[in-house]
Amino acid sequence: MTVEYSKQLCLKVANRLEYPVNIHESADSIRKYTEMMSSMSGFSDDTFGFFRGGGVRGHDSWIEEGQAVLSEGGDFQELNEPLLFWFGKSISDLCGMNWLDAFVTQFPECTDVLHGVALSEEVFENVTVWRTIGERRQWYRLERVLGVGCIFLSLRSILPPSADLAEAAWDEYLENEPARRDMFMRLMRSEAQLDNLVSRWPGVIFSQRPDYSMYFASAKIEEITGIPLDEWSVATNAFWNSVHESDAEHVRLHIKRCINSRDGLTANYRVRNRRTGRVAYLMEHRQAIKSETGLVLGYECVWLNITRQTIAEKRLTSAAWKETLAVITMGLAHDFSNIMAGIHALSESFLSQVKENDPFYEGLTMIKRHSFLATQLVQRIMTLYRGKTGERNYHDLNEIVIDLKELSHKVIPRRIEMEMALEKRQLPLYVDAVEMRQVILNLALNAAEAMPMGGKLSFSTSVHDKNPRPKNIQGRFPRTPALCLEVRDTGCGISDRFLDLVFDPFFTTKTTHKGSGLGLYNARLFVEKHHGAISVSSKPGDGTSICMWLPEADFTEQERGMDDGETHRYKLLVAGQAGRFADAQAELYRENGMHVVTADNIDKARDLISFEDPAFSAVLILVESSNSKWLNFISEINAGDFSGKIITHIAGCNQDEIDATALGRSDLVITQDDSEKNVIDNMRNLFET
Repeated sequence: MTVEYSKQLCLKVANRLEYPVNIHESADSIRKYTEMMSSMSGFSDDTFGFFRGGGVRGHDSWIEEGQAVLSEGGDFQELNEPLLFWFGKSISDLCGMNWLDAFVTQFPECTDVLHGVALSEEVFENVTVWRTIGERRQWYRLERVLGVGCIFLSLRSILPPSADLAEAAWDEYLENEPARRDMFMRLMRSEAQLDNLVSRWPGVIFSQRPDYSMYFASAKIEEITGIPLDEWSVATNAFWNSVHESDAEHVRLHIKRCINSRDGLTANYRVRNRRTGRVAYLMEHRQAIKSETGLVLGYECVWLNITRQTIAEKRLTSAAWKETLAVITMGLAHDFSNIMAGIHALSESFLSQVKENDPFYEGLTMIKRHSFLATQLVQRIMTLYRGKTGERNYHDLNEIVIDLKELSHKVIPRRIEMEMALEKRQLPLYVDAVEMRQVILNLALNAAEAMPMGGKLSFSTSVHDKNPRPKNIQGRFPRTPALCLEVRDTGCGISDRFLDLVFDPFFTTKTTHKGSGLGLYNARLFVEKHHGAISVSSKPGDGTSICMWLPEADFTEQERGMDDGETHRYKLLVAGQAGRFADAQAELYRENGMHVVTADNIDKARDLISFEDPAFSAVLILVESSNSKWLNFISEINAGDFSGKIITHIAGCNQDEIDATALGRSDLVITQDDSEKNVIDNMRNLFET
């Protein structure tokens, strides 16, 4: 029994008897109050039994709570009745005897464990010991607590480890105790139900102490926060380290309100994965657990990951506002265009009536020219809003860039210099031009925000007959020849550790309310939908370059029906160690019409499976050795809620060396002896079944 627990028990009994107490952490104090309370009238043995221990069945069997007080040197000073009865000795036999000698006699098989406890300098030690009785083992929990001037020991029987608890085993242990046998069966059923709930629940279930460390948390908390499960049980700052810094005050107010709510409260906030930096949106229901006097003892909480729902809501909100804004803008632009047309016509009329040497000639010429430019600008705005997304056609990339550069001049500060370097020939694309204009304009505005003190913004186009293999790329590199649009700025740049995250939804380095984190994510969705890719390169203090890679149109796209409704296209995640082999496999599947996304580590693969939208048709795991960590990942995917196919590609080792259990969880196994044609045919057959 710990000092604190002993104090609480003494205080609990004293409060029932309305007896004032002031407990100090010493063996003498606890012993005196124990004797005092046990001698009080009206205090029965049954009432005080929770302190002394009970349920003792004899020297060779069960003990519920055996307790002893030791001197600083480890000699017995006090033993309660259950422990004396378990030893089968009197108080005079054991007082003054070293506890280690006494317990080594009882637990000869655990001598090393007991010596480890004796030598430990930890305040609290908790170990499992056992002894063999007949043909079976009896298991015990031994606890040692360092007090002030003394040591407390506690010994109690426990059931065997779960691995030893086959039905025959626990039935043998509890055959003469039907009540405990029934209780054990009920606990086993409850534990199985809880384990089933925790493993299948799509969010996180946890119990939190008042200092925000955890009594209990389901394993998925590590997936969302990147903080190991064992750290949550001891670290009081783990919770606040995971809450998004912009939402911390909101969460504090939520917890404060929750304490005053009888039924608990629900709130939405963000958490940041400490390992990957990715942000997840969570819906939390929190219920405060309080004592009868209103003291907060902890919280029961549930997290549900609503990241995908939040993405959809933000898109719907943005779409609704854009629709309203389009109506307003078109009306204002129409009226403004009429006004400018009148000014232009009137200036042209006056200009025709004056001679070149007239003092009004230069001013009227300027009015005419500027009114004409204003009319052209309004027409561009109306064209931008009049277009509908989802309609693909053939366009020249250079013309789109020139058009947008003219428009960008009107919205980007003059302190930013703009320049273009365009390919000399036409660059045909089969794209949704309206959506592409939106993406390019958003890239230009992002670049301008990265240069608050001024800088240079450049647009360049180029054509590539070979894959230049850019770094930090999302999507699949298109078939060649491929067209590239680069948007480069000379701004503050992006740290290397964020380059893998910039195309993730909600990722932003801007301050609160300065960005949604969906701009680059939407750009990534655009290029993937158009069978291309997007890459980023940056260096802090030296600017950022965003490149969009799209296939050059060969004017057969309309006949082939290359639009959003393409039916025979499969989305594949290729996961395995980065290298030439992984690159070659990804390129093979891309060349055969599959949409390929790669992951070179398990954390990234896990996040892609959880959050990618639309979901993957299959996950292909590259296994290059018999002890590869990716084999365990196959089991993890199989046990999760992934609805696609699991494919294992074995390379660098023989199939016989791989654990058959892992391969049995795969829908298709590819070996190094399979030809590329057979691999593609088998995969397509797998998708179509």
